[in-house]
Amino acid sequence: MPEFSKRTCLRLASAMQVALAIPDGDSLVFLIGRGNETDNLAALETWVCETLPQLEDQCGQAILPYLLDRLDQTINQWGQRYD
Repeated sequence: MPEFSKRTCLRLASAMQVALAIPDGDSLVFLIGRGNETDNLAALETWVCETLPQLEDQCGQAILPYLLDRLDQTINQWGQRYD
C-alpha cells in the first residue's frame, strides 16, 4: 500500500478546500475530522489521509484496463509480441 506524505495530504486538502469553497472556520472538525483538529483545513487533511488508502483497491481495479492497453501499445511499438 502506498504511503502518502503529510505534505501530499495537505496539498490535496488545500486544493479541495479551494475547489469546494470551504470556509476557513472549524465547522468540519467534528464532521470529517477526529475532533482535535484546529480548523477545516486540518479536518480535510485528516479525512484525505484516512480516505486515500481506502481508495487504493478501487483505483487499481479501475485503472488496470487502461494500464494493460498502454502496456500493449508500448510493447507493440518496439515490435514485440506476447500472444
